[in-house]
Amino acid sequence: MRGSPGDVMTVFNRLKEDPRQILSMRFNIPDNVDLNDPGAILQHLLNSGQVSQAQVNRMMSMQNNPMIRRLFGM
Repeated sequence: MRGSPGDVMTVFNRLKEDPRQILSMRFNIPDNVDLNDPGAILQHLLNSGQVSQAQVNRMMSMQNNPMIRRLFGM
């Protein structure tokens, strides 16, 4: 995803408001997956092969990036 930080924040805010809508743009998330449980979402994506463990690891490592933390107010 490329765009301005404002674009990223818009998507982030939409993700918080309606995760199924945003996630369904890229992933197949069935209705029985609890969208209030990030672990359940992640486990479904891993189990269904929609993401790899390496992709998850990269995303998790981004949590500690100071620029990302500032961008999302973490």
